Amino acid sequence: MDTIIYAYALNFKMTSPDAYSQKINIVFGIKFVGFGYNSSAEFLLDKLPDFMSSAAKNILYLVFVQGIIYLSPLLTLPYLTRTLEIEQFAAMSFAQVFVQYFVLVTDYGFGITATRLIALATGDFKNISEIVSNTLAVKLLLACLMGVVCVVLVWLIPSLHTSIWLIAATFIGVYGNALFPTWLFQGIERMRDLALITGLSRLLVLPPIFFFVHTPDDVVLAGALLNAPGVLAALMSFILLRQQKVFEWVPVSWARMLDMLREGWHVFISNIFISLYTVVNLTLLKFLGTPEQVAFFAASDKIRFAIQGFIQPIASALFPRFSAMGRNHQSEEFVKLNRLGWIALVGTQIVGAFVVFFGADFVAKYYFGAAFEGISIYLKAFALLPVVIAVATVFAQWRLLALGEGAALSRIYMVAGPVHIVYAIIATSYWGWGGLLASVYLTEIMITLAMYFILRKKRIRIF
Repeated sequence: MDTIIYAYALNFKMTSPDAYSQKINIVFGIKFVGFGYNSSAEFLLDKLPDFMSSAAKNILYLVFVQGIIYLSPLLTLPYLTRTLEIEQFAAMSFAQVFVQYFVLVTDYGFGITATRLIALATGDFKNISEIVSNTLAVKLLLACLMGVVCVVLVWLIPSLHTSIWLIAATFIGVYGNALFPTWLFQGIERMRDLALITGLSRLLVLPPIFFFVHTPDDVVLAGALLNAPGVLAALMSFILLRQQKVFEWVPVSWARMLDMLREGWHVFISNIFISLYTVVNLTLLKFLGTPEQVAFFAASDKIRFAIQGFIQPIASALFPRFSAMGRNHQSEEFVKLNRLGWIALVGTQIVGAFVVFFGADFVAKYYFGAAFEGISIYLKAFALLPVVIAVATVFAQWRLLALGEGAALSRIYMVAGPVHIVYAIIATSYWGWGGLLASVYLTEIMITLAMYFILRKKRIRIF
């Protein structure tokens, strides 16, 4: 889904490489402007060497945010696999995926469109206040609407009746997503503050999990705590933003909210198609597999997710430079940057795949615990997936999107999503989790090959 961000960024009209870099900086908040915190995290970030380039600092901030997001679940994962029984862990994993559909609707595309509007309104306090108030109003309305939809679905689907309270607990994450204004921090170029708030909100829920979740009966509490960071981050954000007088609450307008919905429609649709081969997988396994398969698949996917977390900071940091170079693929600068990018992006995933594959038995026994020893085969099966995704990221972000070919990429996703659903259902019905994972590999490989053939057709240099 991250690629859609770049596709939207490329809709700006650039008059020069410098102008392009400036716009990219605006959209992603590459310039970091912070304000006072009395915390060890602030001390560490403030001590970044003065001589360090803004690009290098940008990478560190992105790594900090991504590291907290990807690695914090790994701190609680071995505790929860030991504390909760396989059936409860599977139920909680499905509930988290189930509410992601509602998060997707609530997010809608404002993470991109609202960021752009805020960036373009820099210095206009009244306009920023209107954008913030209307965006939050729309997101809260969507969250409330999704709450009604969730209740109806749980009532209509008998197999969800036993998970009513667990789904309600994890639904906290939908409201956290609606309220946490990441798009505002990006638009006003305060990524350091976003990094600190994100990190603190993730860390604050760790002690309660270890102190209060002791038995399988505490699964509802575990689900609530794991989804609480968004709400905590929203509270901290509004306190800080109010102190800094970044905006003020103003009356909202139905016309303005409808305009914002129309503007984000294409981003939302793109995200929907991508979710068809990402978010939907565990849902299929819930209804076509066993609780053990759901638990092992979900836990393995968290390890894959953590390894894959190195991709986006590297991709984000080098994207503006590849974009500024355009089709000047014969220059020495491009050759060096291209070589560095392939080594850094794909190389890290190859190393991660090697570690996961050969360390799967050790991780299953000592990290996940006795009840999850059978997960080792899942870990080995997942190991190569981040490598495929890393190659696809190079093709998508550093080639197609960097050269303004976002429309071609969108068409690939719009075909891949629905097709994946068809054969994933069939494969999962016959072969369980193995068939589902094979479908995921097939989809990712086909997407990557489609990008490759488009690059070859357009004579865009790959290696």
